[in-house]
Amino acid sequence: FSKDKTILIQYPEGKDATSYTIPEGVTEIGNYAFWDCDALKSVTIPEGVTSIGESAFSNCSSLTSITIPESVTSIGESAFFDCSSLTSITIPESVTEIGNYAFYGCSSLTSITCKNTTPPTLIEYEGENSTFEGVDKSIPLYVPAESVEVYNNTKYWKEFTNIQAIPSSSVANAKAETQDSVRKEYRDGQVLIIKGDKTYTMFGTEY
Repeated sequence: FSKDKTILIQYPEGKDATSYTIPEGVTEIGNYAFWDCDALKSVTIPEGVTSIGESAFSNCSSLTSITIPESVTSIGESAFFDCSSLTSITIPESVTEIGNYAFYGCSSLTSITCKNTTPPTLIEYEGENSTFEGVDKSIPLYVPAESVEVYNNTKYWKEFTNIQAIPSSSVANAKAETQDSVRKEYRDGQVLIIKGDKTYTMFGTEY
């Protein structure tokens, strides 16, 4: 770590832990910070981290899960290069820029979720981009419903052939249904609470 503990410079070499949670207070993951840490299977990045450096997780061949918080705005070049066990990735709404080769060789990805309504800029090198080179372009790319057409017409992003709206959360749907099924009525000079097919007074007794 840097002296003020805000930059994670390098994960201890040779450490054999399979999971790691980056401490609170870190704002930047440095270049090559987790490079070639092939024992790691999952990493949790805390809120407050704004950038993931160049090759930060490159060659983490066992990494299957990583949590990227909404505070991250940029993902560096080759950040997840050859993370061949990574099965899914969620790119938060806050990310506006993704470096070339960032997910190069992530051949086990079965889905990608990108929450930004505006497709993040994929950085080019000499007029070309390889951010998702080696990724199956037929896997679902989930984006905000209102942005499906935008992604389908944006350079490089449109290479994905299965761009879909982000599925609604079943939890959110259940909550909405519960809220919809509870209503108030004024009857006989009192307030009644109606839940499904039952009616209650404000005191909780059945009407």
